Amino acid sequence: MKKVTSLILSFLFVCSMFILPMQAQASTTSPSAGMVAVSSGSLNVRSAASTGSSVVASLYKGSNITLLSKSGSWWYIRYAKNGYGYCHADYITQVSSYAATVQIQSGSLNVRSGASTSYSRVDSLYQGETVVVLSASGDWRRILYHGSKTGYVSAQYLSSSSAVTYAKITLSVPNFKQTDSRWANALIGSSGKTIAQIGCATTAVAMMESYRTGTTIYPHVMSKQLTYTSSGNLYWPSHYTTITSSSAYLSKIYTLLQSGKPVLFGAKTSAGKQHWVVITGFTGGNTLSASSFTIHDPGSTQRTTLQQFLNAYPIFYKYFHY
Repeated sequence: MKKVTSLILSFLFVCSMFILPMQAQASTTSPSAGMVAVSSGSLNVRSAASTGSSVVASLYKGSNITLLSKSGSWWYIRYAKNGYGYCHADYITQVSSYAATVQIQSGSLNVRSGASTSYSRVDSLYQGETVVVLSASGDWRRILYHGSKTGYVSAQYLSSSSAVTYAKITLSVPNFKQTDSRWANALIGSSGKTIAQIGCATTAVAMMESYRTGTTIYPHVMSKQLTYTSSGNLYWPSHYTTITSSSAYLSKIYTLLQSGKPVLFGAKTSAGKQHWVVITGFTGGNTLSASSFTIHDPGSTQRTTLQQFLNAYPIFYKYFHY
């Protein structure tokens, strides 16, 4: 489908949507999860499968939605409890997940804000309702329900034919290499050293900021916006949060990826040499292993997983997110 140029320039992306009773729009396939993947702005919700139809709502970057079926370049989605419509596939990232059915004897199933009964109840589900399982935390499951809501329910009240504990996540972060001839010889601050020599952190920040802002910021341009010590060490951007503890770091990184945030990760060799990469996704599976996290490594075209990086730089240092 041809995209209207003016919509691209304004960063408004088209989603077709209309509100009908759930029973009238039952899907013939098992639902799965998707994430709104616009670079900025919002994804328009429209009243029909046409760019000329009226806008009735908006979806924002990182929003979860329920995918029901795909036809050509359009997803048929559930957007709200009784809201169904069509969204262009270019702006939806599929998330590894599986459908499950609520199985209770009577009453309702509490949906909670966290993975234990100590968290507040935020909603209720009833016998036979279908949800989409996003991830697991012990005996609890994080679910997508009523189109775009998320919460936690006890796993004992869900029935499914298949289960992937940790869903696939892919963030479309640009992949820059510090040895790229376009900027390899650009100097880092007043250090006299080049991006090719010591610019892995600068290159990683350029990838992070390009994704965050929805623009392209090359490493040599990024370096002009950053500050350094006289030896070329980077002063990290003030809007970045630093985590220095390795406690449950894979789980915490997975949660950040789920929220649509890539992670800038640093490690060292036994000799103290540092290197930085950007964690961009997770391949999906029933366990959180470093081999399942995907990375962009500024200094290598061969290392594509966190485990490969840790094989070369085995000592955890710290990680950042915005």
